[in-house]
Amino acid sequence: MRSTDGLLSDRHFQLLAFLITSARGCVDEPKLYGPLRLLDAASRLIEIMGEEGRAGEEVLGLRELVEEAIDVLMYDQEEFVRLTDELSRELARIIRSQKT
Repeated sequence: MRSTDGLLSDRHFQLLAFLITSARGCVDEPKLYGPLRLLDAASRLIEIMGEEGRAGEEVLGLRELVEEAIDVLMYDQEEFVRLTDELSRELARIIRSQKT
């Protein structure tokens, strides 16, 4: 077994590779692919956090909204933007709730 086998199967490294290659892809892709790729990365990160026991129900619930936004982009760009606004508000609510 090569020494990189562990690295290549590490979920954190896989997310890193996704982010780096997505950055390059965004250079030539349509405008909304950037937000789509970021939401895809957010979904992957929430999944990792859940597997590691680092995400509560509120954060895990964000993933459902993220996935909805990803799906809706394919047929309704305005709804996609609305859902990203909703995601931002929900994230802000979660952050505020942690400060109390």
